[in-house]
Amino acid sequence: MTRRSIIAIVIFLFCVALPTWVLSFFPTPCGFGFCLLFFCPTIFLIGLISGLAFYKFSDKIKLRKGLQVALVLVVDSLLITFFYPKGEFSPVYQISESKKVAGIYGQLKPTDIFEATEKRNFNLITALYHKFKLPKETYTVTYCLFDTTGSCDTTIKIFNYFIKDNKVFTDNSSIHFALDLKEGSLTFTDTVQSTTITFKVGYPDFGKYKKDFDNSSSDLTEKGERITGLVKDIGYLRVMTNENLPKFEYKFEQLFEKYLDGIK
Repeated sequence: MTRRSIIAIVIFLFCVALPTWVLSFFPTPCGFGFCLLFFCPTIFLIGLISGLAFYKFSDKIKLRKGLQVALVLVVDSLLITFFYPKGEFSPVYQISESKKVAGIYGQLKPTDIFEATEKRNFNLITALYHKFKLPKETYTVTYCLFDTTGSCDTTIKIFNYFIKDNKVFTDNSSIHFALDLKEGSLTFTDTVQSTTITFKVGYPDFGKYKKDFDNSSSDLTEKGERITGLVKDIGYLRVMTNENLPKFEYKFEQLFEKYLDGIK
């Protein structure tokens, strides 16, 4: 095997390995990652063309081999950057957003987790967990009106809450929460359209009172079934409580946490 062919293979491997490595640090772009079905073959094809181009034409171009390799890699990087899935999950966007979040780190409040979760702002979620050691679970409560078909299209109210250090944090101060650690329950009381609602869930076992509800959802984990949602109908009002797990463990977020250690 000639030196030229070895360099061509190294170029190909570098062109494939580098973007794949970068991609592994960030959230999967394009929703469920369907665009990767296009992007991953594109990485392979660009790397293959780069290696072949060097192998075929390196002896015909009057430039130093090192300069030729550098030129190939620059063009390769530009092409891969061009084809890289754009949007909120791209490295450029994520790095830019991490700088913004770091700039407001000192101003963050625990309840900012609700908006960060809704917007799927991974960097802000990471910063909030880093600063406040938030619980793994947060909860969203939705009130809606349902018709005779069971459809629940008219939303009346939505609020969020989580429990930390035996205290309830919420984005709606009008709701009355009662946390009973001895009983292992959380009861919230609210008034909607002149109707008083009393809703009790378990804490820390969220699904403790599952039998008192009209419906529920769950996940099967290594430790068994875990209740993730509870539904109760009160007249034509449906109350739904759903568990959220905001924090995502991406390599970039782990690096961001290390960076935030220097700010804290």
